[in-house]
Amino acid sequence: MISPGLRLGYRRGRGTNGRGGTWLAASREDSGKRVQTRLGRADDLAAADGAAVLTHEQAKDKARAWAKSLRAGSSASPALTVDMVLDRYFEARAAEGMKSLYDAKSRASTHIRPRLGPLRVSDLRVETIRKWRDGMTVAPKLVRTGKFAKKRNVREVDMADPEVARRRRDTANRTLTTLKAALNWARDNRLVDDDTAWRLVKPYRGTTAARVRFLAPDEQQRLIGVVQGDLGDLVAAALMTGARFSELARLTVRDFDAANGSIFIAESKSGKARHIPLPSEGRRLFERLVADKSASSPVLTRNNEAWKPAAYQRSFQSALKAAGLADITLHELRHSYASTMVRAGAPLMVVAQALGHTDTRMVEKHYAHLAPSYIADTIRSTAPNLALGDRPALQNSDC
Repeated sequence: MISPGLRLGYRRGRGTNGRGGTWLAASREDSGKRVQTRLGRADDLAAADGAAVLTHEQAKDKARAWAKSLRAGSSASPALTVDMVLDRYFEARAAEGMKSLYDAKSRASTHIRPRLGPLRVSDLRVETIRKWRDGMTVAPKLVRTGKFAKKRNVREVDMADPEVARRRRDTANRTLTTLKAALNWARDNRLVDDDTAWRLVKPYRGTTAARVRFLAPDEQQRLIGVVQGDLGDLVAAALMTGARFSELARLTVRDFDAANGSIFIAESKSGKARHIPLPSEGRRLFERLVADKSASSPVLTRNNEAWKPAAYQRSFQSALKAAGLADITLHELRHSYASTMVRAGAPLMVVAQALGHTDTRMVEKHYAHLAPSYIADTIRSTAPNLALGDRPALQNSDC
C-alpha cells in the first residue's frame, strides 16, 4: 500500500528470458470494482529509463498518476498505444464525416505507425517525437510500388537543394499535425492525461511555398493534346473547373446542370457547397460524360468505376513527360485554373468563390501578383526608365 486505496505490486519475471520483473498497480473504481494495470518492467537487469523500465520510486510515481486518472473519471491506460489511438481517432472522425480522412490514414500508415505505432502513449517523450519528425526529412522518398512487390520503391533526396528541403519539412509538418490531432483527440476524450510530449514539439517554420506552380495556357493545351481516355477526361475536367480531385471523383450525373451549364460541388474541403459555371468546351465535355448514364452514376470514371485516390499518378506523370512539361501534381491543375482566370482579369473574389474559399486571402497570397494591377502599371509608367543603349561591357576594370 503506497497511498489510501492504491497498491504497488511486483511480479517476478517468470520465464521472461532474463527481462526481470514487472511493476503493477491496483486500486478500486468508485463502484468498488477492483482494477489493475501494468506500469512497466522493473530495473532488475536493465537500467531504468523512466518509461519502459522503472525504479521503485518511478513505479510509485506512475502508480499515483494512474490512480489520479481513475479518480478524475479518466479511462487513461498505460497500455494504450499510438496505434490504438489512431484506430479510435479515425473511427470517430469517419463517423463525423472527416473530409481528408484518406490523406490522414495514408500519412499514418506510411510515416507514423511503422515508427511510433507500437509505442505506448505514456512512454512518448519530446525527444522521441522530435527524432521521428526529423527522420522524415532525410529518409528516402517513398515511390509508388506495385501491389505484389516484395520491396518498397524509394528514391534518394538531395537535402542540399533548398526547395527539396522545404518540401520534405512541409511533409513532416503535415504528418506531425495528423499525429497531434489524434493524440489531442485522445486527451480530450480522457484516454490520456499528459500531452507534454507532443505539445512541446513544434512544426518547422518557413515551409509553406510562397508561390504555387501552375501551367500556362499553352502548356495546358499541350497536356490536353497528349492525354487520352479516362485520364484525359479527368485532366480536362480539372483544368476547366478548378475542382479538387476528391470533388471530381464524387461528382454524379445529377450534379451536372445542363440547362445552366454548371456543376454542383456538394462536399468541399471548406464544408461549403458551390456551383461552378463551365466554359463552352467544359459544358460539351460534361454533356458527353453524362450521356446515357443514370442520375446516381459517377461522371468521371476509370474502367467504368469511380476514380480512386492515387489511381491516376503513374499515367499522369507519363502524360506530363510526353507533353514535355515540368513534374507537377494533379492538384496543381487547380492552380492553373485559378492563375488563368486571374491573368485574364477576373476579380479575386470571383476566383475565390469558384475555388470554394470563404474569402480572398488564399487567392491574394498565391495569385494576386498575376492580376492586372494599378500599382504595377503606375510604377512602370512613372519610374525612371533610362535609355542605356548598347553599352560595351568593361574588361579588366577595377570598377
